Amino acid sequence: MYQLYSLLFSLGLVLTAPYYLRRGKSRIKSTEWRERFGWLPSSFRQHTQSAIWVHAVSVGETMAVAGLVRELQRRYPERSIFLSHVTPTGREVGEKRLPDLAGRFYLPFDWGWTVRRVLEQIRPSVLLVVETELWPNVLRVSHDFGCRSALVNARLSDTSFRGYRLIRPFMRRVLENVDWIGAQTAADAERFRALGASPEHVSVTGNLKFDGQAPALGDFGIKIREALNAQNRRPVFVAASTMPGEEPLVLQAWQAIREKHPQALMILAPRHPARFEEVAELMRAGGRNVMRRTALRQNSEEMHLQLDSAEILLLDTIGELAELFGLADVVFVGGSLVPTGGHNLLEPALWRKPIVFGPSMANFRDVAALFLDADAAIQVVDAAELGQQALRLFDNPEKVRTLGENAKQVVEAQAGATLRVLNQVEEWLGAPSAAATPVA
Repeated sequence: MYQLYSLLFSLGLVLTAPYYLRRGKSRIKSTEWRERFGWLPSSFRQHTQSAIWVHAVSVGETMAVAGLVRELQRRYPERSIFLSHVTPTGREVGEKRLPDLAGRFYLPFDWGWTVRRVLEQIRPSVLLVVETELWPNVLRVSHDFGCRSALVNARLSDTSFRGYRLIRPFMRRVLENVDWIGAQTAADAERFRALGASPEHVSVTGNLKFDGQAPALGDFGIKIREALNAQNRRPVFVAASTMPGEEPLVLQAWQAIREKHPQALMILAPRHPARFEEVAELMRAGGRNVMRRTALRQNSEEMHLQLDSAEILLLDTIGELAELFGLADVVFVGGSLVPTGGHNLLEPALWRKPIVFGPSMANFRDVAALFLDADAAIQVVDAAELGQQALRLFDNPEKVRTLGENAKQVVEAQAGATLRVLNQVEEWLGAPSAAATPVA
């Protein structure tokens, strides 16, 4: 069965390679290809004492696991920690959030020999896979290598569960190689059991993102805040993680906002970097005065002048959205006005910001329900209602405070996933260093 999977994986890689080569030809480096075939930097071989390997596919997974990794570093300073990714944006965020790891690399292609080559170079005793990265050969070969494997912050969306259920006999064999699954919710845990995971190996730990902290404003955030205050640019509307087809809908809501608040500024952050140019052109074609983040000058006075007439700041960078939530008066969480399943609400909640999202939240159904039940967010049905609700919030400071405080309380009430994962890791690695104080 694994041989058939490897053959199909190879065929799929060959068929899709031309598309990905065209799409990322300006970004793909020779080092990335080497790593995907299992050739890691020679310096990694110096770290061979029971390392910890953490795999976080992209940006969201990397940000979710950052706090856990920092706690592992503090508890086990003698152990090397390696972080792998699939996407360049995930790796970029990892470099910013976790700069002092033993090493980072791109996940090898899912063949037995490439995975084995990586294992022989970093020699991990524990592999932590974030969310739903079920690479069969990675898990099988790691198990055969003697490495304990865990899925942390594990979840299964409706779509993923339906797909995996079609190949349940194979998925049962894949999950036999996983020593422990820390599921986000009881529903996720039940889905993993339904796919064949041993019930005693599945626990409900909660969502690691509930243990996050709002990042302090960096130099860029401070300069933006100073420019907004100097020019009386309020209110600030943040449209976060927008998806294809969603920006025109956001612009409809924005038109209503600008008519009543001509000094308002929208910070627009598309979800995928590959769309930055496309979205910028869409804004310009619609007659919008848009300023790209990458075009802003670093000098504060020049930045003030650039932002003076701009109505939209297009955030065409990675890793800065989390801090810019701190400037928002209202946050719209994208991927929810179009049928893509929504995105996570927790980052703006950490800032106590009023959150609005659309009808499509299938991928975050449980989190969305928590927020709605606690009067910690507002769900709208379309672009027109998005504009209406934003305007109501701008004119109702008390409602803004209530939503923001309730959102923060939801996060605090659900915290604790990091400690639950650490307790499991401790069973495998032993008690932490005597100098390390357990996380509260």
